[in-house]
Amino acid sequence: MTHALRHLEKALVHHVAPAYTANARKAHPEAIRHWRPTGQVWPLLRELQGRVAGLRKCRMTVDGASMVWLEGGNPHGQPVVLLHGFASNKENWMLLLPFLSKRYRLYVPDLPGWGESHFHHEKFYGLDHQADRIAEWAAKVLPHKAHFVGSSMGGGIAGLVAARHPEVVASLTLMNAAGVRGAEATAFESGLLAGRNALVPASYTDVVRLFNTVLERNRTTMSLLLAPAMGQEMVSRRHVNRHLFHHMIAHSMQCERPGVSAVTVPTLILWGDEDQVLHHSCVESFQQLIPHARTRKLKGVGHLPMVDVPGVTAKTLNRFWRGV
Repeated sequence: MTHALRHLEKALVHHVAPAYTANARKAHPEAIRHWRPTGQVWPLLRELQGRVAGLRKCRMTVDGASMVWLEGGNPHGQPVVLLHGFASNKENWMLLLPFLSKRYRLYVPDLPGWGESHFHHEKFYGLDHQADRIAEWAAKVLPHKAHFVGSSMGGGIAGLVAARHPEVVASLTLMNAAGVRGAEATAFESGLLAGRNALVPASYTDVVRLFNTVLERNRTTMSLLLAPAMGQEMVSRRHVNRHLFHHMIAHSMQCERPGVSAVTVPTLILWGDEDQVLHHSCVESFQQLIPHARTRKLKGVGHLPMVDVPGVTAKTLNRFWRGV
């Protein structure tokens, strides 16, 4: 790898990590150690998702912790792995799944430490650690190479899996993915320098503000529906999420293993051009690192295309996968 590519790969973390770790509110160690899921509303939503998409819940031990995923769809279809973003879980894909389940075999995990997958306070949750866990899981579960789609943090993880474990990856889609610095910055990205993290809500008001940030289409309706269902769990996780975000930022500084510039599989960089979390100019940065990648910006779409426009997102993925 050239020095220029290494610099581009590390530009975001070198820009953000020192300031964020110095200025951000620290997670309370006892709160992290004793946190447990509230489990009040999620069981109903998870049961609904399984019924709507026709997927079954599966579980296995990965790196000494229980990992949960949904699996189903067309038993003869190409495998597709969907990796969610920060402060999220497998339910983030619920609106997209009906558009894909008839054609593809779907694997939708809760990333380790998130959702129903167990969080262990003594483990590390940097992107590199998570990529290794997902690669281990994929090697054991997938029948053959899969199309990997990663949203936000999940995109950063999917990119590392594709770069380091191409034996499990047929193609890569980076959907509003974390990992690079664009030519412009959003208010969220600038806020990280002052230690502000809108992805870690500490109150119900912060939860509503978060949904208004990550969604663009029908944001008022969606936030009114989702905030009451998810708010209590998100606020209760605030110390855990601060801890996990610190891991994601801090541990990326030390890693010298291959990054996304080592990706050789067919790649699509997909972005909502109204993203208020990660600026759409990140597309050009990713394309410098992965020159063979195709790109598409979705007009009037925010940070979560699979929630804003699930039908358009599915058509875009289908077109890309058919080409692959």
